[in-house]
Amino acid sequence: MAATPPRTPGWPRVLWAAGAVLLVAMVVHVVALVLLGGPVGGPVSLRKPATFAETGWLLCWSVATVLPRLRTRAWQRHVVGATVLAFALGETAIIAVQAWRGVPSHYNFTTPLDAALMRGGAAGTAAVFVVGMVVLLVVALRSPVSRALRLGVAGGVGVVLVGCAVGMVMISTNSGVYRGGVGSGFGATGAYFGPDPATVGPDLAGFRPATAGGDLVLPHAIGVHGLLLLAVPAVLLAGTALRDRLAPVATMVAAVGLALLVLLAHAFRMLPLDALDTPALAVLAACAATYLGGLAVTARALLARRPGEDRTDVETGA
Repeated sequence: MAATPPRTPGWPRVLWAAGAVLLVAMVVHVVALVLLGGPVGGPVSLRKPATFAETGWLLCWSVATVLPRLRTRAWQRHVVGATVLAFALGETAIIAVQAWRGVPSHYNFTTPLDAALMRGGAAGTAAVFVVGMVVLLVVALRSPVSRALRLGVAGGVGVVLVGCAVGMVMISTNSGVYRGGVGSGFGATGAYFGPDPATVGPDLAGFRPATAGGDLVLPHAIGVHGLLLLAVPAVLLAGTALRDRLAPVATMVAAVGLALLVLLAHAFRMLPLDALDTPALAVLAACAATYLGGLAVTARALLARRPGEDRTDVETGA
């Protein structure tokens, strides 16, 4: 008999609701950008709160999907739920306030308010979020679930933590363009210390192929979506009758992990994305194809599920 999935009342509902609010916030800022005009790229753009709202609503809904499948204690649910909520809502609110004020949200220490929002707000909520992710990782590793589900959730959290570490490097250098060293931006005050346009290069709605150094924004963006990329597919597969659920989950984890490794190795060599050589591009293309293959297996298993069927993996299952 399949084990009954542990129930986590409260926080999943809160996170579903918070995600809906952030989804609306994303749409509002996209519409405002279209109607009001203004830059799509650069440090001051309504695209930035839209982007953070997108990350926030997907994160909230991903955690709301994962939590009911794990065996958690009350304090663990509170820590995970509260830190995700603080990060998703807090970061989006801070970025939105600065965007509507017409000032940069990142690396901006021009006034005491700007410094407080940067250090206590953006960096502070990110640090709190890391605590929640560590707790979620421990929960995933200790929960009596199948190897496939454990690997998917643990892999997703691991990718998120890598994304957070990359974000901390960006904060410590006041730049998403890596030009060597860590920590050079600590203690800065009284001005905007972000990279100049020449360092960033052409900004194509957040994609910057020709930076004067290594681009950390892309691996950071992939990292913070780790739960959506890996944990959510594993949870969806856990509710199907597919016999071998470990293989597609493992291939997706390997694909995302290898792609992140290639991008980070390239960035920390201080090379722009348009300097990726043919072997690196081939590896990234193979990672993308492999990951999409895992998603295709997940989709087929979901489509083959009978109405009302909701299997739950147990410790010895795939």
